[in-house]
Amino acid sequence: MSDEIPSAIWTGIMAKLTERLKEPSAELPNVRWLSEYHLRCLLLAVAESADAPSTLSGRKLLRTLVDSKLARQLPPGDFSDDSKSPAIYSLEIGGTPSISPIELLQATQPSYQKTVICYFTALEHHELTTQETPHHHVATLKKTTKRPQPETLTGQTPAEKSVGESSLGTRLFRYQDVPYYVTQRDLALMPGIQTVRISPSCQVRMTTLEQTLLDALHKPWSCGGPAVVFEAWERGLPLLEDARFAHCLMSIGRTDFTRRAGYMLEQFDHSTADNDLLALLSDAKDKVRSGAVPTIPLLPDVPSKTLNETWGLYI
Repeated sequence: MSDEIPSAIWTGIMAKLTERLKEPSAELPNVRWLSEYHLRCLLLAVAESADAPSTLSGRKLLRTLVDSKLARQLPPGDFSDDSKSPAIYSLEIGGTPSISPIELLQATQPSYQKTVICYFTALEHHELTTQETPHHHVATLKKTTKRPQPETLTGQTPAEKSVGESSLGTRLFRYQDVPYYVTQRDLALMPGIQTVRISPSCQVRMTTLEQTLLDALHKPWSCGGPAVVFEAWERGLPLLEDARFAHCLMSIGRTDFTRRAGYMLEQFDHSTADNDLLALLSDAKDKVRSGAVPTIPLLPDVPSKTLNETWGLYI
């Protein structure tokens, strides 16, 4: 116990902190791992509620918490990036701190409510891949007043357009030799977001299984590449909820998403009785047949040459 804060005051602060850390909530989704900024804010809030002196700073409260061995910093040496490693603290008493990729992504973001775990990290959570982790992703959300338009080949051949791995976003850091990225995503293209309880101490916003499968087709390199995409669809289709899948496609409202999804459903012999999904697939085929939509690759930025005439896709 630090001498800087009287014992009675510190006891009151700790009682309020313990109360706040009982269960994760929308305001505090992780009660075990917090960034230095969020932990200092939390300590100031509980100190105020405990009628502690207003002269106590967040820095002093955090230092006292660490000195009392009630908080342990994630070892900075585990970050191998040239950039400054984030200061993340565990509020679990005893043992060596260990943190999951999802918790690490969540803890490093300034806003819990405006971020979503996605791409390869979501594939892993939904158990859609057995591949070794190439990277982890969290998205910050933006709203647009205009619906984003489907990509076109603009006169290029698929080979000319396919230039390899596209941008993965902004690298946050490397942790235990795995890169972590943040990317800005359009809210209009990701209606499938859910809150998932990943442990007794943590809940997180993440793409649903259905949204994750669509993301794999839209951004294959962010999801680990073509082999991972096909594995994810093969593993995911038996778990797919057709109504939720149809809702995602209708909300996105883009035929290129539906055509890519339709090809994959057909490829893995997935039959559906959902009327909305059947209508979407039929409409997409009609648009291809009438020439109302351009021919596009199944996977953006992946070399493709064989034309599938049913869906208007280069495979």
